[in-house]
Amino acid sequence: MPHISRFKRRNDDRTGFKFYEIELVKEGPYKVAGSELDVPPPSKKSLGGEGDISGEPRLNSRFDLSGTANVLEVYQIPTYVITAGGGITPDFNHAWMQVVGSNQAVDITANPQIVRSTEGKVLTLVCVGSGVTLDNATGLNLMGSSQFVMTSGSVIGFIYNTGNTAWNETFRDQIGGRQ
Repeated sequence: MPHISRFKRRNDDRTGFKFYEIELVKEGPYKVAGSELDVPPPSKKSLGGEGDISGEPRLNSRFDLSGTANVLEVYQIPTYVITAGGGITPDFNHAWMQVVGSNQAVDITANPQIVRSTEGKVLTLVCVGSGVTLDNATGLNLMGSSQFVMTSGSVIGFIYNTGNTAWNETFRDQIGGRQ
């Protein structure tokens, strides 16, 4: 039996990392570190492949309930038509609200422009059609104290603060037109 020195360093045959020879274990024709042994051996059970996955999307993440969901219904976000006098009533059922002016560009004159809410509520508006103009007043606190003309593709975000009873702008992204 060959003599093994506990202080002799040797490269692992699998990864090439250096280990003390006493730490290496024989696995077939190789000497490998104990942490790299294939124990337990790889499973012979198929892990699946192309065409092995089947079924419908689940209605929810609870596996004790049965049922499937119509994926298109889950991700369908309604578009809200905004009028000057009606303003915006937040819908917190979705991550954002799609808004559009009523057949033409609309400058909201309602007071407040966006209906009041509770502390810390977050609202994101995405304009998907004719323009909507938001003014820095009547319940809105816009960055730069100026109006924001939303055109198709524009996005603006707010957080509600009960201290100043206003929706405070957190970000905006203007697509075309002016800010």
